[in-house]
Amino acid sequence: MGLVKDAPRYDALDSWRGICACMVALFHFDVFSHLTFLPLVRHAYLFVDFFFVLSGFVIAANYRSRLAEGFGIGRFMILRLGRIYPLHALTLLLFIPIDAAKDGIGPNLFQAVVTNVFLLQGLGVNPQNWLNFVSWSISAEFAAYVVFAVIVTRLGTAKWPWLLPIIAGPVVIATMSPHGMDTTYDYGMVRCLYGFALGVVCFDVRERFPLLKQRLSPAAETLMEAASFVLAVGYVSVAASSLPLSIGSPLIFALVVLVFAREGGSVSAMLTAPFMLFVGTLTYSIYMVHPLVRAFVRAAFLLVQRVLHTDLFIPYALNPGNKPAPIIYLHGSLWLGDLLQVSMLLLTILLSVAIYRFVERPGRDWARRLAGRDKVGALASNAPTAKVHEHAEA
Repeated sequence: MGLVKDAPRYDALDSWRGICACMVALFHFDVFSHLTFLPLVRHAYLFVDFFFVLSGFVIAANYRSRLAEGFGIGRFMILRLGRIYPLHALTLLLFIPIDAAKDGIGPNLFQAVVTNVFLLQGLGVNPQNWLNFVSWSISAEFAAYVVFAVIVTRLGTAKWPWLLPIIAGPVVIATMSPHGMDTTYDYGMVRCLYGFALGVVCFDVRERFPLLKQRLSPAAETLMEAASFVLAVGYVSVAASSLPLSIGSPLIFALVVLVFAREGGSVSAMLTAPFMLFVGTLTYSIYMVHPLVRAFVRAAFLLVQRVLHTDLFIPYALNPGNKPAPIIYLHGSLWLGDLLQVSMLLLTILLSVAIYRFVERPGRDWARRLAGRDKVGALASNAPTAKVHEHAEA
């Protein structure tokens, strides 16, 4: 068997993912500020669905042919675990004392630890999010990797298995999810497979129709990119007000993926600038670390509130239908809130640099070395192993 060609990198989409991770962080920081009240930030939980769509697209680009030709499920799963588990394990360990201090040590904490260790926390087995509350999506995505590997090794490039979650996912979410598209620990797997399957189909459509890769004039490419960017921003800003619109958001993200995979316009050129690529590289670290920053900042404000005998939190429902929850309130100053929120995001990015350097990248490289030695499922023990260009799934 000859060397399998590397899948192309989609740098503009990596930067898109970095932007989405930052938006999700701002959404979770819960500060009384101008930023928080922007509709785009209030509804930024929908950007998690961009991760799922892009993950399906990138995994299909990197692994579908390899798995169909004998790459081996074992090697694939080692690579995926090496990509997501080291950072997940670190944040899990750091959140255990946080949750123990907040809710005490008991059966819930034990269940939370066990389900997180085995990546089950996003599969409907827990009654709520515990520990690192964003890790439900890592659990759901790992399950999607398993589904992907099984389907491709058994059915090859068949299209119909991917149409099932695309059709059934919206129906299940619309009729059964108590939180609509903001479903996490309960129907998170359904939400993830819906977006992931769309990403796989996007890759297949792009491969089947060469016109989707054929470059237009720079002006036309820029216009198409700008239009899809505005569409995505505008759609997310209003989608959460309507269940059908929010459920349709992965379809909008699928369009964005197809447009920006072309990388032919000026918007893509801006997204592939060094700083944007840098943020894109840190996507997974930003996504997994920002809840820790949130927890420590809130703990610090609680301490200051207790020492100074002043109110720094107010109960507030940021979205209609949500129960009021305590958010940081700097005596009503929206500008101070903006400053705090931006500072939290910058702190997250700085911590992510260190986390990527000392946890995420070493874990990925270790898994690649291990997968290179693991010949189970390979076509031949002496076949050269193609270097895998992977993006930072979140």
